[in-house]
Amino acid sequence: MVAHPSRLAYGANVTRFIGFLLFLLFVDESACAYKTHLFAPMEWVNAWLLEPTPIKIRPFDLIVLVILVVGSARRDGRGPYVAPMKNALLLMLATTVVWYIFGIVRGGDARSASWQTYLILSTILLTFALAATFRTAAHFCSLSKWVVAAAIYRAFMCWVSYYTWGRHLVGSSGAFLTLHDDTIPWVVSILILVVQAVQKRTPLVIFRNGVVTLFLLGALQFNSRRLAWVSLAMGLVMLYFLIPQSGAMKRMSRRALIFAIPALTVYVIVGWGRMNPIFLPLRSISSVSTNEDASTLARNAENLGLIATANYTSPLTGSGWGHPYAALTMKYDISSAFELWQYVPHNSILGLLAFTGILGFAGFWLALPTAVFLNARVASMGNHWRARSAALIGAAQLVVCANQLYGDMGIRSIQTMYVIAVSYAMALRLPQIAGVWNAPNPTPLVGVR
Repeated sequence: MVAHPSRLAYGANVTRFIGFLLFLLFVDESACAYKTHLFAPMEWVNAWLLEPTPIKIRPFDLIVLVILVVGSARRDGRGPYVAPMKNALLLMLATTVVWYIFGIVRGGDARSASWQTYLILSTILLTFALAATFRTAAHFCSLSKWVVAAAIYRAFMCWVSYYTWGRHLVGSSGAFLTLHDDTIPWVVSILILVVQAVQKRTPLVIFRNGVVTLFLLGALQFNSRRLAWVSLAMGLVMLYFLIPQSGAMKRMSRRALIFAIPALTVYVIVGWGRMNPIFLPLRSISSVSTNEDASTLARNAENLGLIATANYTSPLTGSGWGHPYAALTMKYDISSAFELWQYVPHNSILGLLAFTGILGFAGFWLALPTAVFLNARVASMGNHWRARSAALIGAAQLVVCANQLYGDMGIRSIQTMYVIAVSYAMALRLPQIAGVWNAPNPTPLVGVR
């Protein structure tokens, strides 16, 4: 079935509009470390898109709600959602609402519970809005341009910060030059650039993407987020195993791996224990596994408090939203900087276990492995290279986001949760578009390419 031009035009326009909105959210500078030292031209984004309206809903979410309603009302032969992913998302929605009510009934604070759950609900809303309006694999691929553009902008500000006011902070425990959350667009953009280079294999694309990747790697180093290097390594490993085992892409990735292993071995041997700036990534990884700095000790204390909270309330149900976790020590109290620190812990995964227990955690988390499976299926079996490329990123970036959820308040991060939403939307639509998941009564899909 050939798509009507107006339908494709509508999908392309919505894609560009949502991509632009995500770009704005990812470059919002209202909380950036550099805004008191440099100019911050994108600081206005927070007031226009993220500040609650009188009905306590952000303008961004109202816009996304309109997109969902309009997209769902357009009948254009898209067929139903992929059932396992849809069911997992509905379970995630029900789990969030049920444990919100459970927490309030148990005496929890409604304002704090709203802080804990609002972004989860917004993520589900964005997921269905994307799935209801994006018609083709090319629409999903086009989102990558906006993510890379946001990453380049923030990386530029990070480089400027390093050479103007922040050089002495690089490598210090807890220091950063932009935001913690910039780890997500930077690492995901590097994965996007790698896939593009391996997919197209032209000298110009390889050179261009290589230069941009080095630029982003510099920002990763200057921002001193050790979790970023772990996330990048795991994302690249995920890509390698998802690339089909035969064909030029796999051969090229194997050649790159053969070249990289000796270079990385020499880097580790020479740089382990050295304090030179070039070995900052190595020091960051070593502090995750061996050297316990102040940041690591604070996270350990927080994790023990979360485990104690789960055991003290109920391992099955947790405390419910709206309750703080039990801090075993106040040595790392950050209430002066972040009032809700006991409600939004750094480790969002242990936080879920503390606040919702094993049952609530399962209801929330089931969507992630479901999306990884469906995107991986498209990456290996999809009927078009655009669908395979989009799904490669869709699966790999979930691993990156899972790291952020585990280590750096990911459940409170717009960058983390909305990148997850993109992957979930891919899992809702791409398997049918790519011909790897048949509906019970399949309807011809429009704009397959």
